Amino acid sequence: MNGMKQVSAGGIVIAMILAGCASSPEPAPASPPPATGQAPNGPVRGIPNPSDDDFLGAPTPTVRRHTGRASTGAVPAKDYLPYIDVAIDESAVYSEFGDMLQDRYTRIQIVTLKPDAYDMEGVTSGVRSQEVEARNYDKESRGWFSRMMSSRSITRTLIAEFDVAKPDITATNALFSSTFSSNNREGESWTTNESISVYATPYFKVGPNTTIEARFRLQLSDEKESSASANVMGALTTAANLIAPTSTLVTYFNAPLMMEASNFLNNSTSTLFGQSITEQSVSAFSVKAWSDKPILVVSAQLPDTDDIKDTRGKGAIGQWAVYLDQPIPSIFTAGVSDTGFPDYTGVTSGDILAFDVGEDLTVYDYVFSRLDLADRISYLNNTADPDVAGLICNRIERGLSEIGFTSYDAAAAVWAASVSDQFNGSAKAAFQGENTCEAMIRWKALGG
Repeated sequence: MNGMKQVSAGGIVIAMILAGCASSPEPAPASPPPATGQAPNGPVRGIPNPSDDDFLGAPTPTVRRHTGRASTGAVPAKDYLPYIDVAIDESAVYSEFGDMLQDRYTRIQIVTLKPDAYDMEGVTSGVRSQEVEARNYDKESRGWFSRMMSSRSITRTLIAEFDVAKPDITATNALFSSTFSSNNREGESWTTNESISVYATPYFKVGPNTTIEARFRLQLSDEKESSASANVMGALTTAANLIAPTSTLVTYFNAPLMMEASNFLNNSTSTLFGQSITEQSVSAFSVKAWSDKPILVVSAQLPDTDDIKDTRGKGAIGQWAVYLDQPIPSIFTAGVSDTGFPDYTGVTSGDILAFDVGEDLTVYDYVFSRLDLADRISYLNNTADPDVAGLICNRIERGLSEIGFTSYDAAAAVWAASVSDQFNGSAKAAFQGENTCEAMIRWKALGG
């Protein structure tokens, strides 16, 4: 785990490694909003094989690390980021207890803490839980004479970006954005946007070497002469449309779309913020076990529109907690057995084969068009050779695992492929033999 803070202004970049966050935000809630699907109640291990006590192997143990931070006598570090503070919950990052994440799907969720000083009761009653100063449009307004003499565009944006390694995906989300545009052609306009609760990524499979790097970036711009206002919201809308993969699962085929969307947003904001102040905080970590605690909490403040360089007039805009969603073993079904394994009851082979893994690409298309199995399938249909059936089975399982499926879903897809129209009766019998391959053994152990 490491933490890095960076600030740049007018082309000058200052970077330093800090021993810890300058300040900690208020404690985050104990747990995120309820997950949409069911999930295992406890640690889930592999499916037992009659000849093996642990078919999939034990989960990788979590290593508790020492940060080496001084607990007493340390001189407080200078806070070079006056507008951003990020806290990491080490007990959540390196938890030794909880549901295992390896060979499970999870997703990154960002939840604001008490948005606009309201809690749930405060929203329904209309009474604020805490009195705060709201954005004052009248104070930001410029008179008609000022608009005639010059244009002005003020933009303040907080962006969260996540780089997940193995699988390699990038996701960018705007947590807050406010713009004020004033000129003699269009008059004055204000735009404010805040993310209350968003999923930064679709589900993705966690492997033994999966790591996450989180970057929080605050960009401030005050353009005194601008031909066009900094249309951050337009860029965000376009990026949001790009970032939505056609599947609820991140795969090898749709991950580039997320990268394209993130690059688009970053390039757009770089163009919009030609003269700007940029603050960025970077945190990297590897998570082995799931916890309902937030991994990160970011607290952000904004300067007054009169002078974005005057940090004395800053005001808090909110706090956001970053969670890993409760892990699930299957993307094909929300059902989970009492032992924590996926329950595929009611899931048909057609449902599995029709699942989208990319743009205009389904599981069926991938297996029978992309894995180069035509010759082997033809030979199996003619001979019903069990060895060839095993080769086909192993290739399908490996291919599905490579693009992002858990071992459970890969086994389910192998079964779905075996009953498809690509095989005749004798080939299907050979394919579904007792010991054709590990995927078929796993599928039968699941009750298939």
